[in-house]
Amino acid sequence: MVSREPMSEPSSKPLLKRLAKNMSWMFLSQILVGLFGLASLIFTARAIGPAAVGILALVDAYIQVMDRLFRLEPWQATIKYGSEALIEEDPNRFRQLIKMSVVTDCLGGLLAGSVAIMLAPKLAPFIGLSEPEGASYITLVAFGLFLSLRPTGIGVLRIFDRFDVLAISDMVIAGLRLVGVIIAFLLDLGIWAFVALLLMHQILTGLVAFFLALAELKKRNLHRFLSQPLRRAFAHNPGYLRFLWNSNFNVILRQSTQRLDILVVGALLDVTSVGFYQVGKRIMANVVRIGGPVRQVLYPEMTRLWAVGDFGRFWRLVRLVSLSVCGVSILVSIPLALKMPELAVLLFGPEFRGAAPVMTILMYAAIVYLGGLVLNPALLSMGLDSALVRTTIVATVIFTASFLPLLYWMGIEGIALAHLLFNVIWTVGCIFAIRSYLARKHET
Repeated sequence: MVSREPMSEPSSKPLLKRLAKNMSWMFLSQILVGLFGLASLIFTARAIGPAAVGILALVDAYIQVMDRLFRLEPWQATIKYGSEALIEEDPNRFRQLIKMSVVTDCLGGLLAGSVAIMLAPKLAPFIGLSEPEGASYITLVAFGLFLSLRPTGIGVLRIFDRFDVLAISDMVIAGLRLVGVIIAFLLDLGIWAFVALLLMHQILTGLVAFFLALAELKKRNLHRFLSQPLRRAFAHNPGYLRFLWNSNFNVILRQSTQRLDILVVGALLDVTSVGFYQVGKRIMANVVRIGGPVRQVLYPEMTRLWAVGDFGRFWRLVRLVSLSVCGVSILVSIPLALKMPELAVLLFGPEFRGAAPVMTILMYAAIVYLGGLVLNPALLSMGLDSALVRTTIVATVIFTASFLPLLYWMGIEGIALAHLLFNVIWTVGCIFAIRSYLARKHET
């Protein structure tokens, strides 16, 4: 029997102290990972030019789309149900959840990797990758999908407040990739070297967090989870499969709009346009990183507060974080958006000046996204995963309907505008779902 003290550890520390500690680690990680990623993009762009950057973006987008479509990530369900097991001090239930998470990761990785490799020869030319190199690029990187156990690692490390371990590992992986990119740049190794670096990053990202999580489980005597029967796991966690599907379906819809757009640009335009669009999206991603640690740290805390019925602190936390993130994102983003043409040339070279309009529009889309950042974990913590899915479906349908008209009307700038529209609709929809739920509760 596992001792009770380690299992109750996340709830024993003051809330604000835990939030400050975890957010500081995640902010440090996101800032350094963002800087390393931006530096890697700069060296890559200057080494191989816009067209080859577009090819790498198409390969990466293809892999990520296959990963999202054919694999369910269990970390959100593990945190939600694992928090309940910790509160109840039920080690066997917790071990059962870990086994379900590992099995989900393994089966999903096998399916996603197999489908990605089998479809590569047919889909590569369709999305703008030349034959036979395009399918070969995809096949090499797709092998990393077979080794992706990161969701289980994330769930375990976050539920035990080991954000520091996860942050350090992410910084090291990003640093290693930057070193590899610099070496490829200095030795003029060509595009194959950068494709190999994509595979290296995929493998390290998929395995490092998992092995760190195993060490954490062993320290708490929770590592013997493989012997736990899955039948009991489902019985002890009613609603697990529904929550697993709903939490992932929401992410699938959102991530599809973030990845499929690159593939459509490759199919309808050219790889140079993809290169411009890719640098714009990477700038947006670095702005969004401001709020990433907030969401990642808040979800376990909000789940605990809702589980114990501390609704007053729950809503104060929602309001505080929303206002704070909005203010910071506006202060950081607007000055960058005003200087975007000069920034594009300074960072990536004169060939990338055409990317400035896309970068500017996506910057504003990032501001809207950050404004509603806390809504996702709030809805999941409240058990409103179905409402979250419905909101995302509506936003995705509108995004899809506007995508091609805006593309033909404005080119790649139109796609960026579609992202802005999606974020506005999604944020408004989430707010409406929460207000509707509270109104129903008030009536009863």
